[in-house]
Amino acid sequence: MDALNEWIIRWRQGKEVNPASEIRNKYNDAFDENGFDDDEINMLRFYLNIIFNADNAAFPSANNTVLTISSKTQVRGSVALEAGLHSFLYRLLTTEVNGQFSPCLGLIKEYLENENDDLSRIAAPLTKFAKKKTHDQATNSNLPLLSGVEFRLRASFDKLAQNEMSSGNKLLTLERIILFGCFAIINHLSSKVLDLSSEYSIDDRVPILLDADGELDSVKYASEETLVVAKLLIEQFFEKGLEEILSPEKYDTYTHDEMLARINDLRLEESTRRTSNREEEEEKRKSYRALYLGYFEQLRDPFQAFIKASRFKLFADEYDTDPSSFISTFGGRIALLAPRAQGGKRKRYSPDPLILEILLLTILEPGRGLTLSQLGHELWDRYGIIFGANPETDFEKLTTWKVTPNTPGDLAGDLAKNAEKIADTLISMGYGKRYADGVTVISLRR
Repeated sequence: MDALNEWIIRWRQGKEVNPASEIRNKYNDAFDENGFDDDEINMLRFYLNIIFNADNAAFPSANNTVLTISSKTQVRGSVALEAGLHSFLYRLLTTEVNGQFSPCLGLIKEYLENENDDLSRIAAPLTKFAKKKTHDQATNSNLPLLSGVEFRLRASFDKLAQNEMSSGNKLLTLERIILFGCFAIINHLSSKVLDLSSEYSIDDRVPILLDADGELDSVKYASEETLVVAKLLIEQFFEKGLEEILSPEKYDTYTHDEMLARINDLRLEESTRRTSNREEEEEKRKSYRALYLGYFEQLRDPFQAFIKASRFKLFADEYDTDPSSFISTFGGRIALLAPRAQGGKRKRYSPDPLILEILLLTILEPGRGLTLSQLGHELWDRYGIIFGANPETDFEKLTTWKVTPNTPGDLAGDLAKNAEKIADTLISMGYGKRYADGVTVISLRR
């Protein structure tokens, strides 16, 4: 990893940090007897950067770098920027279900040990310079059983692995697993509060309305609104975490006056974020108190008002991101959301065909086709996904989440049109067939 990173990183803040001359001297054994001049070395580095740094996650320090991984020789330990997300995914895959780990683990290990692919062969002359390291991840047989959204996501990983075992395409399989892992993180963050809060039932799902192409204004707007709902549910999830931390400290027993006194006593240290206009502690306290009073005026509940004020302050002052920014950036990166580029435009769920394909591979079974209506039910139950396959019930689900009141046009009618567009896409990908009676059946490609 260190060698590959040095080849990829040529510049830092406009200055060349790893010139071609140093690369040649340090990695002389990687060249054949013909050698390369500086321009040829730098051109090779340019292409290596495109291939292995596709996510722009390479930094001058290899300790912070995450590159495209196709081989066990490129595996590294965790980095801070991953924020523990890898641990969540690892727990999903290693918690025993029916006495077994996820078959995804064995598939990933098998493919990383097989270096007979284009990417691994390209990196091989450099990875031979790597110092052997072990990156052990302890397994824990005492993990709590998976339930709710976590159990559903585990079932999806298992089905994806089963469907990929016969594909024979290592790089595509690894890409699908990684992309689904990213989707799983988003789905978990927005849905986990359903499992934690008594306000929701076991059958509730956070709606994800897939917009086929942005041509139906009502569907486009409603999809944007379901993304807003997801962001709000992530905030609720964060608030539940604060409740679990603060309840043992008896914050839930404070009266309004006691809570104000507690805010006055809190030590509000300077944020570690580097900004040019840091608030002084008293200004922060004043802002904190005003937030609390505003929420208390709405809720008349000291504990809940304090929770919401604390959540707002943490996202505003301490963290480099917030639920809205995270889901927008992450969802755009994996082509789940549109528009893909960052900017001021409202985003909506409009997945790339590759994401649609991956979702199908987590649901479908060999030799078993689903009608469009059945697929709609399966996607809703597993992820909360709606695309209009069952227009009336889909409309009711959106109404339950207050998505429909301000939607322009005929959303109920447009949902059916949207489903037909999704079906057309799946048919063009080879996953569907429309029969003479108008019924569309979705199944795995043979």
